[in-house]
Amino acid sequence: MRRVLVAEDDSAIRLLYVVWLESAGFEVVACADGREALGALESGFRPEAAVLDVDMPFVDGLSVARYLHARDARTAIVIISGIDDIRAEAMSAGAAEVLAKPCDRAALRAALDAAA
Repeated sequence: MRRVLVAEDDSAIRLLYVVWLESAGFEVVACADGREALGALESGFRPEAAVLDVDMPFVDGLSVARYLHARDARTAIVIISGIDDIRAEAMSAGAAEVLAKPCDRAALRAALDAAA
């Protein structure tokens, strides 16, 4: 797994995820919200994994997860959320892993490895 879509509306957190993932050898496309993420996907980006925040403007992370899962169920989707009790809904949207926000580098990498 080398191509990862990151959708996170908090710019500092998004940058942190990008740095962590790129330093681990991933090709990352980072988006500021779900609408931007859907645009990247519709423009031809085909990620092997996605790291999605749930609560974003315009289009939420669960909607992006549903879109990705419907297009290719093999995409490893990791949902990161500050919302309690989102696990069941995230899993039904196609997520393989759900992490509580804030997460650390090791937890993110372990979730991606497990989701793959």
